[in-house]
Amino acid sequence: TSRAYQETFTLSYITGRSVGIGAYLNRLGQRNIQMVSSPMILTGYNALNKLLGKNVYTSQDQLGGPQIMVPNGVTHQVVRDDQEGMSAILDWLSYVPKDIHSLPPMHEPSLCTDNWNRDVEYTPTKQPYDPRDFLRGSITPDGMRLRGFFDTGSFIEYLEGWGRTVVVGRARLGGMPMGVIAVET
Repeated sequence: TSRAYQETFTLSYITGRSVGIGAYLNRLGQRNIQMVSSPMILTGYNALNKLLGKNVYTSQDQLGGPQIMVPNGVTHQVVRDDQEGMSAILDWLSYVPKDIHSLPPMHEPSLCTDNWNRDVEYTPTKQPYDPRDFLRGSITPDGMRLRGFFDTGSFIEYLEGWGRTVVVGRARLGGMPMGVIAVET
């Protein structure tokens, strides 16, 4: 796996219970998309309760469900079902080069809905604001869409519940893939 970090893109999709070595391999794989009802656990809750001599845990989700794995930085994205999971995988792959010697895939400028030199319509306020509104755009109270910095609909956030004051993801600018790190202030 350490060699794979240098040579290839790795992503795990946790679509069912992942136990023992399977959970360990998911963690080593760097990027994880986890279905909401699919825990990653090294051992089951019954075994832990037996070891502890009392009933501390009542489900596998308490040990390795998304509510545990997202805040720990293990799960990058949570999905509801397999269709959403496959879509998330394809979205992520659309930002990744085909090999370590290639550039990330560009969208043809003619296919982009936003020109790279367009106006950014969202203006941050002097009050605290959500940086996601600047990145992806926002909707005003009267329903008007304000364009953000990146191409409309291209921003995908990862590790949403991990570093609560940092926004991490991928987006496109004029069709060009970008990594995104923004700070909530």
